[in-house]
Amino acid sequence: MNEKEQIRQYLQLFDRLCEQAGKITKGALIFLFALLIFFQAALHIDWLRPFVSPVDRLDGVPVIERNVKD
Repeated sequence: MNEKEQIRQYLQLFDRLCEQAGKITKGALIFLFALLIFFQAALHIDWLRPFVSPVDRLDGVPVIERNVKD
C-alpha cells in the first residue's frame, strides 16, 4: 500500500468518524431538548410538580437564620 492510498484510507475513516459523531451529537441534543420540554411542562401540572422539583415543597417555608449578624 503506497502513501497516497494510506492517506486516502485515513481520510475516509476520519470522515466516517465525523459523520457518526455528528449523528450521536444530534441525537443527544434532540433527546435533551425533548426532556427539557417535558420537565418544563411537568412543572405546570400541580400534582406532578412536587415529584419533579423538590424545591417546590419549600415554597413559603421560612428559613431559620442562625448566626446572622445584621
